[in-house]
Amino acid sequence: MNRMIGLWAHPRSRSTVLERVFIERGDFEVFHEPFAHMAFSKDSAIPSDEWDHSLPTTYQGIKEHLLTARERSNVFHKDMCYHCLDDLKIDTHFLAQQDNIFLIREPARSIVSHHRVHPDMPLHAIGHKALYDIFCVVTKLTGKVPYVINADDLAAEPERVIRKLCDHLSIEFLPQAMTWKRECPEQWKTWRSWHVDAENSERIIAPPEQPIDTTLFEQYPKLKVMYEYHRTFYARMNEFCQ
Repeated sequence: MNRMIGLWAHPRSRSTVLERVFIERGDFEVFHEPFAHMAFSKDSAIPSDEWDHSLPTTYQGIKEHLLTARERSNVFHKDMCYHCLDDLKIDTHFLAQQDNIFLIREPARSIVSHHRVHPDMPLHAIGHKALYDIFCVVTKLTGKVPYVINADDLAAEPERVIRKLCDHLSIEFLPQAMTWKRECPEQWKTWRSWHVDAENSERIIAPPEQPIDTTLFEQYPKLKVMYEYHRTFYARMNEFCQ
C-alpha cells in the first residue's frame, strides 16, 4: 500500500519550505493545506491569491480526496490543525492511516511573522494550541510520542534534520531534493502571498536571527496575549523535538 505522510504545523512555522523538499523528491504527490478549503473561501478575509476550485470544501470530501490520491501514489500533505480541529480530533481512523509529523516554531517569531501578512488574525489561528491537541490525540492513539521537529533546528541544520526525518519514515534521503529552482509550485498558488520567501528560495537556509521586535507587542497588546496563550503549548511539544 502507498504511504501517506501528514505534516501538521501552525502558520509561519517554516512548514512550506519543508514541504518543498517533498515536492522536489518526486516520489510523493504533495498537497498544500487542503483542509484550509473547509475553513476559508476566496471571499474570506484572510489574504489569498489564485483560488483552487478543484478541491472539496468539506472535511469528509477533503479526506476522501487524499485517500483517493493514495491509491495511485504516495501522498504528503501539509496542514494546519486549526483548520479542521473538531473533525480531526475524533477521526482517529484517518490519523491512524498515516505517519503524523509535527513542526513547531517559537511562537513570538511566528506571531510577528503572521502579523505582517494578516494583522487581523484571531487567537486560535496562531495554531499552537490546536497543534498540541492533535499531538495529544496521536500520542494516545499510537501509544508513543509523535515525531516533532523544531523549525529553528530545521533552518540551522537542514540536512541533518531531513536525514533524521527520512530515517524515521524509512524513506531514502535524496540529496538532490535539498535544492530547487526559484519558482512557485502549483500547490502554493492559492496562498502565494504567504510564501514569498519560500518561492524565492533555492534551499533551506537560516536567515540572520534578529532580536524579536517587542515594540510590536507594545503597539499591539493582542499579540502579547496570543504569545502568552500559545507559548505553553509550544514548550510542551518542544520537550519532544528530535
